[in-house]
Amino acid sequence: MDVYGRYEVGHFCLIISHILAQIASELRATEHQRFKEAVWKDSLIIILVLYEILTSKADLADIMKLRGTKAQFMLDLMQDTMRAHIDLMDLHRGGAPRIRGTRRTFLNNVLDLGLLRNVDRPLAHLDVRRLIVQLSEASNLLPFSLIIRGVEQTSSMPLAGGNFGDIYKAEYRGVLVALKRLRLFQAGGEESKFRREALIWKNLDHEYVLPFLGVDSDTFPGFLCMVSPWMSRGALVNGNGGPPEDSIPELIYEIAVGLQYLHSQNIVHGDLRGANILLDDQGRARLADFGLAVITDGPLAPTDRGGSLRWMAPELLHPESCGLKVFQRTFASDIYSFACVCLELYTGKPPFSEIPSDGAVLLHVIQGGQPQYPPKMPFWCQLSISDCWSNMPSRRPKTGNIIESIVKYLRIIGSNGRKRSLSPQESG
Repeated sequence: MDVYGRYEVGHFCLIISHILAQIASELRATEHQRFKEAVWKDSLIIILVLYEILTSKADLADIMKLRGTKAQFMLDLMQDTMRAHIDLMDLHRGGAPRIRGTRRTFLNNVLDLGLLRNVDRPLAHLDVRRLIVQLSEASNLLPFSLIIRGVEQTSSMPLAGGNFGDIYKAEYRGVLVALKRLRLFQAGGEESKFRREALIWKNLDHEYVLPFLGVDSDTFPGFLCMVSPWMSRGALVNGNGGPPEDSIPELIYEIAVGLQYLHSQNIVHGDLRGANILLDDQGRARLADFGLAVITDGPLAPTDRGGSLRWMAPELLHPESCGLKVFQRTFASDIYSFACVCLELYTGKPPFSEIPSDGAVLLHVIQGGQPQYPPKMPFWCQLSISDCWSNMPSRRPKTGNIIESIVKYLRIIGSNGRKRSLSPQESG
């Protein structure tokens, strides 16, 4: 059966399940245990079919041709699968003791038949994430689960702006939120970037990453807005300079841990700088603005060279100067930008602030020039980032090495700022 046949079967099953759910609701049977068991089993079977499709290049090509309601169905199905994948893996590996009774029996039967072999592939989860982004860009659609209702705008004029959009203040469920809306003159050409950012951001969940609440389509008719919690303390570094010096060590640690999380999720941030890191109400760093983020090794990874020049690694400014053939954002280019953020924190200014022209900065960097450590930057920080500006991407440290170095020096010298308790992994 080809992908269209499998799609039709899946679509038909979903429609039947929806009708049965409506009937069950009318009969007030949705809380009945047998009904819940049936829905759970149906969902698992649909997910298994999807992972089977993901192993076929021909089927993947057919998925990319879907449009309209068929594309919408596939996007919704895959987004739901994203949420279920972790549970499936836990079950496959013998975990999730909460699954008992008939569910455990059903799952054991699935395991005995070898039907989870495609779910357990190392890149299966990443393949789904890539495919969602690619199909969304091709079909100009978003999964319905990203859309939220009930946002109430509180500011008529934008209060801030990023590379691709303006920021408005609003309320959602009684809490202040930020709306990121595409600018009017950019809406036609940047919608695919907007959808990609929303889909990448949607699946991130970490204490040092700005939470994603959903996409609002009602506040500005004809425009989509990404919704996130309002960060009243604003950006880490802005026109008024950086944060208090005694808070910088811990902020550097938090940024490094947040970046490590992104890389563990196969996400390259792509535009790491002080203006794209916000402070929450507790003063913790929150990585934000994923407009240039990419999923590593994705076949449709963006190749546009947008970004903030003074924070960009030399291989992004001129790949040939670093022995590379193509432009590509990588973990290593994020590491270069991270070191620039450390410098920015201690100066309150952009990297190479002593060079007024961006063109002169570009020439300086591709000729091997590096930012200079500011007098305020302590020795431990210089040691932690000493290799991050290497012109050879392969020589730059990984996030884990950087965090280990930061923790080592903070443990030795202590911090005069906010006190934090080291985890057992750190203190060991």
